[in-house]
Amino acid sequence: MFECKRVVVASAAVMVALSAVADAAKYDPRMALENSVTEKGVQWLDGRYLPLEGKMFTDVDRFYDRLPRNVTTAVNGGVRGMKCHSAGMQFRFRTDSPTLSFRWVPTGRGLEMDHMPATGMSGIDVYQQGDDGQWRYVKTGRIRPGAGNAWPTGTVSVAWKPGAPCLVNLPLYNGIQSFALGVKPGSKIEALPPRASGVTKPVVFYGTSITHGGCASRPGLAFPSIVGRTLDVPIVNLGFSGSGKMEMEMSEHLAAIDASCYVLDCLWNMHDGLVKERYEPFIRNLRAKRPGVPIVMAEQCDVYCRPPCAKDVFIKALYEKLVAEGWKDLVYLPKDGMYTGDLEGTVDGCHPNDWGMMSMGKAFSVGVAQALKLPAPRK
Repeated sequence: MFECKRVVVASAAVMVALSAVADAAKYDPRMALENSVTEKGVQWLDGRYLPLEGKMFTDVDRFYDRLPRNVTTAVNGGVRGMKCHSAGMQFRFRTDSPTLSFRWVPTGRGLEMDHMPATGMSGIDVYQQGDDGQWRYVKTGRIRPGAGNAWPTGTVSVAWKPGAPCLVNLPLYNGIQSFALGVKPGSKIEALPPRASGVTKPVVFYGTSITHGGCASRPGLAFPSIVGRTLDVPIVNLGFSGSGKMEMEMSEHLAAIDASCYVLDCLWNMHDGLVKERYEPFIRNLRAKRPGVPIVMAEQCDVYCRPPCAKDVFIKALYEKLVAEGWKDLVYLPKDGMYTGDLEGTVDGCHPNDWGMMSMGKAFSVGVAQALKLPAPRK
């Protein structure tokens, strides 16, 4: 875990012209073109002007922050330090360029952890959508430490099928200072149309290091991202390593997002007493601020499928209490579906590896599909 740093990096291909930044939810081709630079036969477009999902706040300290600048000390320092991580953010667009290149500069020098590779923590990955509507992995963008005192920079290029939809997942446990897409000069960039699922508002995941993406080998394998591709829905990832503690202020930040569904997955970061103290006020405030928006209450995620713990028992009783009060659109997600079946699902006995993330992605897809009244995902 590390705090975000304010660092200025001079890189003509990445740090393109700085001017008024467009609303991330709106793609303005004119602004993208005006803020592009051409270098050695490649036109570089600033990521701040590209179609970006997963960023829900404009009043931020850094453009790619996940939470607004008004997060107070009533929220733990882990959240305040990791709000700059770009987990869950993704560019989604279509282009007629035959090649795509990407360059990015992270906010932190720490590129990896002892149990999570740099490709997941600080890298990107690229997906292409086929004619059948399915997203398929294409390539990983890797990052290298800078020589001497130079700041780390990530680069990757891929051959592209002109006109094919593209999805680029941003780093999970690092932030983005600057990001640029390189295309053939004169190429068109278009935002993708609404999804076939009909879901236009994001599924908001709030939780722990596991929700955050620890310890996927690349960003697209974090289980919230798997859910997004499986169900064809937009997502927001508000997982915070060691720091999903359900402060009341966090329920206000979640409620500020016009969501299609909220997924609560904080139990790993809270001891029994804290769950009893905070869970019910948190969920009641969230429902009061966003009446009618479905909420998924997840048991303590566990790819080893241990029996329900005391925290699971507590929230199951709370779920039954709320349903008895007449709450609608409330889904309880037990941990048993998160099990890989072979005890090979983690890197350390707790955090999922890619195999574990796939298993969790399937389980959470079932819960979210139920909440959104979508067809059950294929097994």
